[in-house]
Amino acid sequence: MTDFLKQYASMQKVFYDETPASVEEIVGNYDYHENFPYETHLLHRYGDIRKPVLADPARARGFEIGCGEGRMIRRMARLLRQVDGADISDKMVRAARARTPGAEIFLSSGTDCGAAPASSYDFAYCAISLQHICVHDTRASILDDMVRILRPDGCATLQFFFSKYYPYCRTAAPPANESFLVDVHHVDRLHARWFENRWDAVGTNSMCDVAFGTQDIPEVVGDFGRWFGSVEVWFHDISIGRPEPRGNTRPRVLPEVHPNCHGWNDAWFTHMAFFHLREPKK
Repeated sequence: MTDFLKQYASMQKVFYDETPASVEEIVGNYDYHENFPYETHLLHRYGDIRKPVLADPARARGFEIGCGEGRMIRRMARLLRQVDGADISDKMVRAARARTPGAEIFLSSGTDCGAAPASSYDFAYCAISLQHICVHDTRASILDDMVRILRPDGCATLQFFFSKYYPYCRTAAPPANESFLVDVHHVDRLHARWFENRWDAVGTNSMCDVAFGTQDIPEVVGDFGRWFGSVEVWFHDISIGRPEPRGNTRPRVLPEVHPNCHGWNDAWFTHMAFFHLREPKK
């Protein structure tokens, strides 16, 4: 591991291990994520239950990257034969081991899947973790190791955040009078573009995430092609139901915690992106 990779991993580990927050608070927006139908999007192409990614989920062994306290392991374990996971945080690993009996939870260096065995998993997935890694080389190292632990016929689904406007973000409600309305956006400086390496980031967990927009889609899909022979991406719109985007005159249509889960008002992203990956290049 290079010094820069170690530097970033060390910052992330300190962030998660030394916070006084509970493991639920560290996740952030816990109720929102508990209501979001991750299982459907992780296990089905395009979020379509007619298109499962696994022929027989009940016989499949799954692995979660960045498992945290085990929330998604508990949920996915209802559908898969076995679900293991790894996390960079000692605090989270201890909680996951206590809360997910029967699962193997590995401590990750921040650039790998820990001591998970090679060629052992039918399915790997990640929800609400890789999007927080603003260093492309770190994500690349994790993908290297994810391919290592997958069976030759294994597959994966990875979730990220996406905005159709990115790198432009709305600054505030646009000014308007009887003659015109001006919709003002600024170029985002907080988050990292897809291929950036923000080694010097001083925070994680939405303090500096990885982001991509419409014009980036071909390059992002091509990047995943380094590890997988088949790459598909599907976008779940989580901007529907927020207040009217051209001003604050219209109230929120749906509450933040809702079965349709359309997210919070000030989010820069408009969609969740789910990458369905097959044919690992071992």
